[in-house]
Amino acid sequence: MREIAIDAGAVLFEEGEPSEAVALVLEGELEVLRRTGGREVVLGTIGPGEFAGEMGVIEGRRRTATVRARRPARLRLYDRAAFFDEVVRDPERARALLLRLSERLRRADERIVRLVTAPAGRQAWRLRLLPASDRARAHLPPEGLAIDRLPFAVGRPPAAGERRPPTPVDLALPDPRPHRLSRCHFLVLEGREGIELVDAGSTLGTAVDGVFLGEHFPRTRLPLAPGEHEIVAGGADSPWRFRLVVDAGEARGG
Repeated sequence: MREIAIDAGAVLFEEGEPSEAVALVLEGELEVLRRTGGREVVLGTIGPGEFAGEMGVIEGRRRTATVRARRPARLRLYDRAAFFDEVVRDPERARALLLRLSERLRRADERIVRLVTAPAGRQAWRLRLLPASDRARAHLPPEGLAIDRLPFAVGRPPAAGERRPPTPVDLALPDPRPHRLSRCHFLVLEGREGIELVDAGSTLGTAVDGVFLGEHFPRTRLPLAPGEHEIVAGGADSPWRFRLVVDAGEARGG
C-alpha cells in the first residue's frame, strides 16, 4: 500500500492491461473511459472516498476501461492482498462489494428478470419516460411513454451476429454503430426502497441525476424518489438522454 500523486491527464489504468492494483481516491477526480468506434467515450467520474479498478482485481481479469486523472489527484494504491485486508476491516465496504458481485452473478446466470420482478400488493406507481435529447426525441413521442408494468428494460435491437439479451427489452431504440446503447442497457423496477434504476451490465454505463452507475463505478443501482430524474445512457456525453417522472399513486392492497 502506498500513496501517489498524479497530474491531470495522467493515465492510472489502461484498458486491456492486467488488473494488479486498486486505487482509493483521496483527493481530486478520476475519469473512466472506453475506446469505441475509433474514439474515446467518457463513462463517468470517480471522486474522493471511491475506489477505482476493484472489480478487475477481484475477478482477476484485464482492465475493461481506462482510468485517468480528470484533475490532479492523490491516491492510495493497494495490491490484491492489501485490498482484501482493507475490505475485511470495513464491513460496509465488504457489503457493497458483495452486492455488486451478486448483481454480476445474476446477469451471468441470466436470471435477472426473476430476481427483480416487482412484488405485488404494494405501492401503485405512475411512471413516464420522456425524451431529453434530439436522438431520444426522434424515437419517443413528446409526451413520453407511460410505463405500466415493471421491470421495464431499455436497450437496442441486436446487431447482425448478436444474440438477443437474456433480459427481454420493452423499449428497443435504433442505435447505429458505434453503439452507445447495449442490447439491454438499464432497467426501471420496484425494489426494496421503492422505484430503482439499475444499470443492466451495459458496456458504457448509465448516469442518473449525475450519479454514474455500472461495473466501473461504486454503484449499479439507484433508488428514485418521487419527482423527475435525468437519465443518460452510454457515457457522459451520450446523445441518449431521458427524463423519468416518478409519481407515487394510491397504495393498493396485497
